[in-house]
Amino acid sequence: MANESITIYKLIILYFLKKTSIPLPQTVISDYIVSHGYTNYFTLQNALGELLNADFIAEDETYHLSYYTLTEAGSETLALFGSQLSAEICSEIDAYLAEHKIEIINETSLVSDYNPTDHGTYLASCSLKDGKHMMFRLEIDVPKEEDAIRVCENWEKQSETLYQLALKNLL
Repeated sequence: MANESITIYKLIILYFLKKTSIPLPQTVISDYIVSHGYTNYFTLQNALGELLNADFIAEDETYHLSYYTLTEAGSETLALFGSQLSAEICSEIDAYLAEHKIEIINETSLVSDYNPTDHGTYLASCSLKDGKHMMFRLEIDVPKEEDAIRVCENWEKQSETLYQLALKNLL
């Protein structure tokens, strides 16, 4: 039964990612699976790890979040084994995605991260996306890691203002 359960959790994750077709933060996936009582956080982590190891999903990590996307192999696997998901589970996922559409858009439209450079500084990258479409990207080279973290944190608070200011001054 344990293997069947983990298989269902994996199929739920694959179906979830297929239905959104955009990179999803782990928080969105775990909110659905844990809040609907399918499994606990640790079993979910195991399922995500197995999907990553099998290359059924891809992970993009930022300084504070992991985003997941469905790979071609994951899509093929879902096509082959997706019938193991009941129509009820699929409908429940569809309803959840429809109900939480605005929150999911908000969580996926602003992305920020930073990386050390070869010059001993940190490059903070901030972007505003509409689905997979990049609308605005800003990169700032700062001297300290704390500054890069502050840029990333402030991006979430100031992105709309900065985007509008850039449009106003550049167009």
